[in-house]
Amino acid sequence: MRTKPLVYALSAVAVVLGALFLISTISSPSLDPLIFARDLVTSTLAIVLGLLAPVLIRKFAAE
Repeated sequence: MRTKPLVYALSAVAVVLGALFLISTISSPSLDPLIFARDLVTSTLAIVLGLLAPVLIRKFAAE
């Protein structure tokens, strides 16, 4: 089964949604510092994992 196209598509979705969430968080930050930090961490992790998934699938894919 070919999983690479699925991984690339889901990675692109994660990066786009993470970027949109990051822009939303920065443009209207929460007044509670814990909620603001949670939102920043969530959006940053979405972007990082979206960028790392294709690299990891290439590294660990058994052909």
